[in-house]
Amino acid sequence: MTETLTGKVIVVTGAGSGIGRAIAEHCLRAGAQVVLGDIDLGRVETVRKAMAGEGLAEQALAVAADITDPVQVAALMDAGASRFGRLDGVVANAGLFGARCPMLTVSPEAWNGSLSINLSGAFYTLQAAARVLVAQGQGGSLVATGSSQGVRGPSGNIAYTVAKAGVHALVKAMAIELAPERVRVNAIVPGLTITPTTSAQPGYLEQVAPRLPLGSAVQPEELAALAGFLLGDAAPHMTGSLIPLDSGVTAA
Repeated sequence: MTETLTGKVIVVTGAGSGIGRAIAEHCLRAGAQVVLGDIDLGRVETVRKAMAGEGLAEQALAVAADITDPVQVAALMDAGASRFGRLDGVVANAGLFGARCPMLTVSPEAWNGSLSINLSGAFYTLQAAARVLVAQGQGGSLVATGSSQGVRGPSGNIAYTVAKAGVHALVKAMAIELAPERVRVNAIVPGLTITPTTSAQPGYLEQVAPRLPLGSAVQPEELAALAGFLLGDAAPHMTGSLIPLDSGVTAA
């Protein structure tokens, strides 16, 4: 799935590592100018500098932003539009899986923290981006990172599961509201993915991946290619879609 993004300006949150970094790097290689958003400025500066070897560092802008703060999220969008002249697409990817928290024992702090980052943060990001795109009047594409857990409802991490299910509902609702403005809203829905977070848990990937229908975990570059497709011009009538890329786990 190859999609040119030449001339487009894309904002990616959580671009400092994992899926977000893969999406940001994919967009840069596809010709986009990319705003690398992350709560940790050092991480996105590292990503930007790493692209210098491919001659792409000047196409990237690293910006620190906490997605739980609407003011910082709005400033992130403004920084991109100011530096590159406009916005064409935004990927609301930043999130936090967090510690497992079964329903009977989850604390108010864990519950509220997960919803603040994974659901409210996605909403603030998509809302701020939509305001810019609507004001420009030329359409655009919004992409959220959902989760197969928000589809399946597994036990043991109820706050994250509910938050991601909320992201899926948010995508559908925003897609309808923004359709008259030709702003498309879709979600990629990953399953188990090889990231620094999953790789840091000893034995986790080796234990879980073989139980998936396809028998292996998703590579972040696969999700990046899907996000690039949604951000490009090849699917002008795709909106409100939740697209699993999960080794078959939601089908099972």
